[in-house]
Amino acid sequence: MTTPYWKEVTPLFTVSHVHHAARRTGEHLAALLDSATPPGVDVRLISADAYQGRGSARWLDVELHATKGHVHPHADTMEALDAVAPVLDAVTDHEVKGFGWVTGSALTGSHAIREGLALSLRLSVETDTQSLPDSGFALDNRGRAA
Repeated sequence: MTTPYWKEVTPLFTVSHVHHAARRTGEHLAALLDSATPPGVDVRLISADAYQGRGSARWLDVELHATKGHVHPHADTMEALDAVAPVLDAVTDHEVKGFGWVTGSALTGSHAIREGLALSLRLSVETDTQSLPDSGFALDNRGRAA
């Protein structure tokens, strides 16, 4: 007997929950970075998306913008890069509710934008499936194709 299609699909409310949890983690990361940069630099979250690969791979891709405030035209947004490493250390072990915990992170890119800098970060996420029994976002246990 095959499993009905509707039981194989991740419920929409669960996907929405993971989206909001990723967004909250991104906001936390943006707030940490904002507090670690000079007063003339404003850091804000642009996007934070959760992903799951095959096996146990899970991660968040976060994009932040560090821009000069209008009253600080000479602020150096490049200083935000110096603050990334300690901020990523600070967010390690942060819980992404219903998805897992941040176990590692890296700056994956940066480029200039108008009056500032765009930062792309990847947060690796791990989960203990026993601690999230009703998450509804089960790990994809299929092996990689040879």
